[in-house]
Amino acid sequence: MSAPLTTAPSMTAPLTYLVTGGAGFVGSHLTDALLAEGHTVVVLDDLSTGDRANLAAAWPNSRLRFVRGSALDARLVAELAGRCDAVVHLATEGDRPVAEAARQHGRRLLLASTESAGEAPDGDVTVVHLYDTVGPRQSPARGAVVPRLAERAVAGLPLTIHGDGTRRLRCTHVADTVDALLRLLAEPAAAGRAFDVCGTQETAVADLAGVIVERSGSPSPLRFVPCEVAYEEVESHRPDAGPLRELTGWEPALGLLDIVDAALVDAGGAFGVVTTAEARV
Repeated sequence: MSAPLTTAPSMTAPLTYLVTGGAGFVGSHLTDALLAEGHTVVVLDDLSTGDRANLAAAWPNSRLRFVRGSALDARLVAELAGRCDAVVHLATEGDRPVAEAARQHGRRLLLASTESAGEAPDGDVTVVHLYDTVGPRQSPARGAVVPRLAERAVAGLPLTIHGDGTRRLRCTHVADTVDALLRLLAEPAAAGRAFDVCGTQETAVADLAGVIVERSGSPSPLRFVPCEVAYEEVESHRPDAGPLRELTGWEPALGLLDIVDAALVDAGGAFGVVTTAEARV
């Protein structure tokens, strides 16, 4: 599947972005989109979970610079941040060194947090919480629910569901996630605020598995297995894309069926599904 298209407003002038974790799932798609906007991207990634192959489309671009290293390396991060106009932190580690480097050099920082959007961040920082992002380059081997179930459905294998299947997801296609990130980067008023990026439709895992079986025409049965870890709904904060929508006009273009169909194609199914690019025309 081709790199995702976005509908975010173009940024006014070419900038240089430092993207930590830029060879990862979301990071590589954001890198593609920033390059398509005419920006220069410095990718910092230690390849512990990222993959150079994720940057295959971007690699020939002279405005891509790849640095193999860790976001935990404070000296390296500070050096790179000083050469860039803004920083996007998508690596799974290194929040403190990246935040300190951005503050030291007075750079705008967009930080993907593992915590739900809640308290407003300090200074020129935008915090985003990404919910259940799905799409090309996502590895089923790392526990991602949708590609794992799609892969098994295409192979005709039982769809294994851990627990009772009531855990709820707010799936968002990576094209829509990147669209949200671009909009926030282009919006000065996003600084000092936190945002949830999530789909509009909440779906239980068991229901999602049923949709995957139905859309694929697979004979795969659902198989429930005990789960040692209990998934509990966090009642104190339910994801809400309202603030993101109000500030930027963002709306996800792809719904659950689009996401499932695209995942089945990515898993090797030949279902004649509308591609991401076609869905945005």
